[in-house]
Amino acid sequence: MRTFATLAAGILVLTAGCSDGPARLYEAEYGAGRGIYDARPGQPYAFEEMTLCLDEPGSAVVTKVAPIDPLGGFEVLGFSVRPAGHGRHANDLEQPTDRLAAAGYPADGPMVVDDVCPDDQTGEGGTIFNLGVEVTYSATDAGTASGFLVTYESGGESLTVVRPFGVSLCAAPQQEPTPPECETRIVEHG
Repeated sequence: MRTFATLAAGILVLTAGCSDGPARLYEAEYGAGRGIYDARPGQPYAFEEMTLCLDEPGSAVVTKVAPIDPLGGFEVLGFSVRPAGHGRHANDLEQPTDRLAAAGYPADGPMVVDDVCPDDQTGEGGTIFNLGVEVTYSATDAGTASGFLVTYESGGESLTVVRPFGVSLCAAPQQEPTPPECETRIVEHG
């Protein structure tokens, strides 16, 4: 019995030591992708399907969102975060050409995620945040990225999280089969 109590106390100390690190961004949903057809080079496109929340109480300030494996001059023009369902609908971007600010996303200031993820089993408690991103491309046929690297500050540290969300901006109309340059690639992670 004494061995069990000593072991339990040791585990408690180890567990308490593990939570001393900063709160980390966690992907509330897994990887996916999005293809936009009849796209025009240089035109901004926006989407808000990526989500974030924290693994433990605290806050994180998103400082940068960069494409992973960009092709065709694919680049991020801007980003914003806000609690999911904050606007008129769960997702307020009705068209991919809508701008984040017009859909009610904050246009400036710190982009803060400050609540834990909802319970995996019940879905209760916590808050999921949408990560809205505006992108464009410069090639004549397509621009793609296989995901996004999100850089953030938490607990005085600079950290990153990979969001496996592939995007394809394709100049061609939607067709079967998908032209190779327009295929949506999703980065391997985890």
